[in-house]
Amino acid sequence: MKMQILLPFSLSLLGAIATAGAVELPTQKPGLWQMTMSSSRMPGGSRSFQICEDAAFLAAAKASSAAHLKKDCSAGSSLRQDGDKWVADSECTFSGIHMISHSVTTIHGDESFHTEVSSTTVSPKGKDVDSSTIDYKWLGACKAGQKVGVPEAG
Repeated sequence: MKMQILLPFSLSLLGAIATAGAVELPTQKPGLWQMTMSSSRMPGGSRSFQICEDAAFLAAAKASSAAHLKKDCSAGSSLRQDGDKWVADSECTFSGIHMISHSVTTIHGDESFHTEVSSTTVSPKGKDVDSSTIDYKWLGACKAGQKVGVPEAG
C-alpha cells in the first residue's frame, strides 16, 4: 500500500466499512494533520508525520480503502458506533498475508481522533500479534507549497 494512502488508512477504512454497512461516519476536515503511530513492532516505538490532505485526497483514500475492503476482506468485516467510538473488525488477506484486526477509534469533533488497533497477522513467516495506536490531530491550513498526500517528518 502506498504511503500516501497508508497514513489516513484507519479512518478511511472505517469509512469504507461504514459505506458497506450504511453507517455514516463524521467527515474528516481537509488541511494539515499530525499523525503519530506507536507500536511495539516499530523501531523506536513511534513515528510522527505531518500530511496535507485536501478533499480530493481524502475521497481517493476512502475509495482506495473501499476497493481494498471489497477485494481483500471477508464479508464479515463490520463497523458499529458506540457513542463517540467506532468499533471495526476486519479479516483481510493481501499479498499472501492474512490479517485479523479489531480497532476502536474515538473521534473528537472534526479535529482529532485516536485509534487503538489489535491485530493478528499470519504469513509464511509465522504468526504475529501486535497492538498499536494512531493519534491524528488537525493543525490548520496546509503549509505554503506543501504537496498534498506527501508525509513530512513531524
